Amino acid sequence: MNWGLKRNHLHSRPSPSGGMCTIAEEADIDYAFLRLQKLEETNRTVQKECKNLRDSFSALARSEQKLTAGLSSSNQVYEEETFRALVEEYHSVTKQMSDSSKQFSDIVQITVNDPLKKLATEFGSAQGAIKKRDQMITDLLPVRRQLEKMKDKERTGTNIARTEQLKRSLAVMEGEFKGTNKQLLYDMNTMLELRADYIEPSLLALIRAETNYYGECTKLFNSLVLHSDTSPYRTSTRVTKSEPAASELEARFNQDMQAIRALSIVADK
Repeated sequence: MNWGLKRNHLHSRPSPSGGMCTIAEEADIDYAFLRLQKLEETNRTVQKECKNLRDSFSALARSEQKLTAGLSSSNQVYEEETFRALVEEYHSVTKQMSDSSKQFSDIVQITVNDPLKKLATEFGSAQGAIKKRDQMITDLLPVRRQLEKMKDKERTGTNIARTEQLKRSLAVMEGEFKGTNKQLLYDMNTMLELRADYIEPSLLALIRAETNYYGECTKLFNSLVLHSDTSPYRTSTRVTKSEPAASELEARFNQDMQAIRALSIVADK
């Protein structure tokens, strides 16, 4: 569908036709406009939320990379071989997650944001078509008023000729208006009927992109956990080190709590 008119956002409802349309036709075009306006609002919301989703995924990937980079640069990590190996593997996973996040963002941009952005231009074109229709009403009404005034004037040759000229002009203008009004209503309803066909592929692409992203993250972390559980360092550590007794753990806990209470940032109760 090609409106071929100035692009604006939908904001002005179609003007009353002044009796050139039936009550049913007036109601139909007004209802179509309100539905189209709601569709535009939904389109804008989806675009905004998809951008927020992409930004959130990117922020998550950056945060995890920052976390593992900080761990990797800590000297204390290298004091224990098992811990060092786990941190290095975790850092590798976050790098791969960052790549998956970038791929997700690119897919959503191409398959969701770009098509919806293109759809948004059609709403501006629709508003332009409505303005064209309303301008036809504005141009037509004065001719109608002139014709009404001619009825009260003396039926001279000049007035009769002027009356016939106005009748012909009014008939042409009313015919053009009715054709434009009918086409506008048809195009608006067609746009509404095809919205699912246009938007559904984008929604499916978004779901598949998320499925791929979460699947990749799950695979990476499952591999990390499996590798850490079967690591020879972790196995040997479990064999050579014994777990502290419950009494020892409780004593450590109480000691830590006393140290925390002694801090100046802890308010006295």
